[in-house]
Amino acid sequence: MGRIIVLAGNVGAGKSTIASAIAEGLGFNIHYESVSDNPFLEDFYYDQKRWSYHLQTYFLYHRYCSLKSAEVNENTVFDRSIYEDKEIFARNLFETGKMSDREFKAYVTMFDSMIKYLKKPDLLVYIDADVDTILARIRRRGRQMETAVPIAYWEQLDRLYSSWIRDYDLSPIYKIDARSVDIVINPEKAQQITKEIMRIL
Repeated sequence: MGRIIVLAGNVGAGKSTIASAIAEGLGFNIHYESVSDNPFLEDFYYDQKRWSYHLQTYFLYHRYCSLKSAEVNENTVFDRSIYEDKEIFARNLFETGKMSDREFKAYVTMFDSMIKYLKKPDLLVYIDADVDTILARIRRRGRQMETAVPIAYWEQLDRLYSSWIRDYDLSPIYKIDARSVDIVINPEKAQQITKEIMRIL
């Protein structure tokens, strides 16, 4: 059974970049979140209430399928955990009135049914990034649909992340402070991160 490392952290924290570096350093496969091929993503950013359930269901289904495949294949690094789907993104949409009570209950029921059949990760790498860091990195990568999102949205996600990671106990956690670690600017940091993760595994 393959070992699974999952990354977690707010949008723009640097998950994909760090996941790629970890996978290369450990010789693991890499799996990136389906973003550009999600047919609901752009619509969601402009009308979150209309498209929230569709968007989250798409992400959940594809992440579940990818995780099930990784369980029986090679060691894999995922650039986002499935737990964030429910505890951060779906919950945020529900709490802010962009996902109805009926939709959220249906989503949670589906999530809870799926999670029973998934292997827990061997390690969760959490990238702790404050809102200022998130906004700077979002501007740097220049996705128009992200730059149009109000700051309050990122602040709400930040609050949910802080609460969720405090209670997370499904696997060991390796934390990275995004304010002091940016491997785009300082690529030598990637080797240090990989060595520390090897010791944990």
